[in-house]
Amino acid sequence: MAANSRFAIAVHTLGVLAFVGDKPVSSGLIAKSVGTNPVVIRRIMRKLVKHGLVEVRMGTGGGSRLTKPPSEISLAAIYESLEEEDVFEVPALGEDHCCPIGRSVRPVLEEVLAAAQNEMRAYLGKISLENVMDSVNAAIVVGKSR
Repeated sequence: MAANSRFAIAVHTLGVLAFVGDKPVSSGLIAKSVGTNPVVIRRIMRKLVKHGLVEVRMGTGGGSRLTKPPSEISLAAIYESLEEEDVFEVPALGEDHCCPIGRSVRPVLEEVLAAAQNEMRAYLGKISLENVMDSVNAAIVVGKSR
């Protein structure tokens, strides 16, 4: 599964938890909302728990809940909790590669792409889960009025 899919699933998962408030939600219910297998949700949930965004209680009446208000959870925090590789990867070609561009382009591209990655993280840091859910709730209201 691509990193960007995991990020979207993580945001969707946390959005479900934000939507229901303090009520614990099962991975099965979240998986149904996302349209995936509960195992996928549990794998993502483990990372979210590890980074303090979610708490999970096992057993009857158990489930997952947010550990802080949606206004205090940035998209950058969600992205970073997934511990993904960089968005971009430049293949390494050795000094013995036949093309001078192939031998020299990596450091140049790495610098450009690292800056882009930093800008993306900074942008995600400005958007909270609450911002996302406000837009989702507005879209739901518009959909109901049709």
